[in-house]
Amino acid sequence: MNTMEIAKIKRVVKDTQRIKTFILDIDVSAIPGQFVMVWLPDVDEKPMSVSYTSGDMGITILELGDFTRRLCELKVGGKIGIRGPMGRGFKVYGDRLLLVGGGVGMAPLAPLAEDAIKEGKEVTAIVGAITAKELLFVERLKKAGVRVFVSTDDGTAGYKGFTTDVLQELLQKETFDQCFTCGPEIMMFKVLNIAEDKEIPTQASLHRYFKCGIGICGHCVLDGTGLRVCKEGPTFRDKELRKSHEFGYYWRNAAGQKIYFGVKK
Repeated sequence: MNTMEIAKIKRVVKDTQRIKTFILDIDVSAIPGQFVMVWLPDVDEKPMSVSYTSGDMGITILELGDFTRRLCELKVGGKIGIRGPMGRGFKVYGDRLLLVGGGVGMAPLAPLAEDAIKEGKEVTAIVGAITAKELLFVERLKKAGVRVFVSTDDGTAGYKGFTTDVLQELLQKETFDQCFTCGPEIMMFKVLNIAEDKEIPTQASLHRYFKCGIGICGHCVLDGTGLRVCKEGPTFRDKELRKSHEFGYYWRNAAGQKIYFGVKK
C-alpha cells in the first residue's frame, strides 16, 4: 500500500538507552522483513522495519540522526504518516531456522521468529549488541519459545565478542535448514560467508538510503545487480547478494557518494 495514512501513537516502549518501539493505531498484516515509510511533517520521510507485523503495527527506532531524534521525542497521542507495508519480506521454508541479529537489526527478525514458532518450527537466535543494555528483544524471543544465544562486544552479557564468533562455534555442532540475518552489513557479510561454508541458505535484510520507497528513483539499486532494495528487497537471498560488488563493501549516501564500510574492494 503506497497511500499515506496518518497514525496515532498508542504506546511507546523504551527498549534500550537508544532504541524505542512505537505501537500505532494501524491494524496491520505484514510479512516480517517488510518496511514502512515514516513521515514527519517538515522533517523528512525514512524507511523503518515493521517490528510488530500483526494487530497494532509496531516500528522500532534507533536514535541515530536528526530524523530519528525528532521521532523519538514523540509521545503517546502523537501522529506520524505511514506508507506501507512495502518491499519483499522473508521467505521461510524448512523446520530448523537460525536467526543472527545485531542491535536494532533484531526488529524484523523478532516477528519472523514468533510466526515461525507458531507454525511449529524450531528457532534459534543469536542476538548481539555492543553492551548488555543495548540488547534488543531477548526476553520477547525467549517468551515466544526461541532458543537464544547472546553476545556483547564488551562481555557484559553472554559471550564476549561478536555474533559471528558464536555462529561459527554453533555451526561446528549443529546445522539448520535456513539462516536469516539483519544488522551491521559487515556482520551480515560474515554471516553469509560462514553459512555458505556449511551450505545453509541465507537471507539478509539490507539497509540503504531510500528516496521514493517504491522503486522509481533508483537510488537504492545494488551495484552489479539492478536490484532495488526498496522493491526487490529489503530482504535478499544469498545468491542475489553474491552478484553484487557492493554488498559488504560500501553503500551510497543521499548524494550518491560511495561510503565504504572498511577497506575498498
